[in-house]
Amino acid sequence: MTSPRVFEAKAIGHWTDNVDVKPTWPIRIPASQAIVDDLGLAYQLRDPLISPSRANLVPADRLLPVVGEEFIRSAEMFVSADGGSLRWFDGAQAHETGWYPSWKRGRLQHWEGLTQKHTLLKAECDWNVLWAQSEARRFRFMLEGRWREYTCDVEIQLADGTTQIIENKADERSVKDADYRLTLAGVSEICRRVGFQFQIIMGDEVFANRHHRRNVELFASRGFATVTPRHIRKLEAFAVERGPITTYGQLSELLEPDFVPAGKAVVQALVVRRRVQIDLTDHVHDHTPVTLH
Repeated sequence: MTSPRVFEAKAIGHWTDNVDVKPTWPIRIPASQAIVDDLGLAYQLRDPLISPSRANLVPADRLLPVVGEEFIRSAEMFVSADGGSLRWFDGAQAHETGWYPSWKRGRLQHWEGLTQKHTLLKAECDWNVLWAQSEARRFRFMLEGRWREYTCDVEIQLADGTTQIIENKADERSVKDADYRLTLAGVSEICRRVGFQFQIIMGDEVFANRHHRRNVELFASRGFATVTPRHIRKLEAFAVERGPITTYGQLSELLEPDFVPAGKAVVQALVVRRRVQIDLTDHVHDHTPVTLH
């Protein structure tokens, strides 16, 4: 498993040859955690009188033409009318840009940097995720005497109703600027007030290991593989007769008995479509358990 990028908080000792002195290690915490959980910023910005609630997120059409005196606008959010990206990139950037077709979102997903791309691909294969959208939501708010604007890298909608706002960074060097961290802390507090989850994800925090990355890239690429009504009937009949638990190899053979590799492609597509659930963090083989939905 890869280790997360970290900030070194404070060196409290070192190894020594003196057996009478106990060696100690520096205190180390993940950079993404340090940014969001920066205690100084959290105490400055958090209002304990405001409890997290979706009721605090008021649609713009309800603000006009008259707003009551009891209403205080602390921030503004903007989303695209068609649910797509508010911005996208086509070359001329310091790092990679591109796009891929998302089955869950039903549209092209533009991405900038491999961390954002990998976050989108991972969401495409995660059974808990209904959809993910790149560059989906913009925040505008006043903090320390000036207006700040921030556009999230990825917005994720989970099946349990949770909304996640994701900021992707290659490593901690991108978030060492104190003013930028203040902006992220402001976004984090806004998300808390409206019941969203705000996360900062570094490049080496997306995948659990190399198996996870390889599996996600393979399964996401099969999202548009052909799934016929016959496949669905077989899937549902098996679940009724034998229950929702089986194996990757058995399900693949059930769906395409004459050519099992084609059956595996169908299973991979069904994972993207949330009809099959499988653990992609380990090596996937014929005996890997799967759950039918």
